[in-house]
Amino acid sequence: MKTLSAVLAAAALVIAPAAANETADHCRAYVAEHGGDASGCDCLGAAADGDAALADALAAINSPEDLEAADESTNEAIAACYPDAEQG
Repeated sequence: MKTLSAVLAAAALVIAPAAANETADHCRAYVAEHGGDASGCDCLGAAADGDAALADALAAINSPEDLEAADESTNEAIAACYPDAEQG
């Protein structure tokens, strides 16, 4: 039983960063397709780690229109990761 617990704990440590990396990778793919600055992508990945709602909201952004339609909390997370970006 201790071995199973140790394996589950190790798996949790591996899975959590993977979710953050998916968000960061999605961000980089969005920037590559639509242009912009990828410097905040790792920050967004870290913010989404442990916040499933934010991760889902960021994953739903696939176009500039999606970005424009993002809710306030998603926009706040994006702004926190891109503090030098123009707010418009």
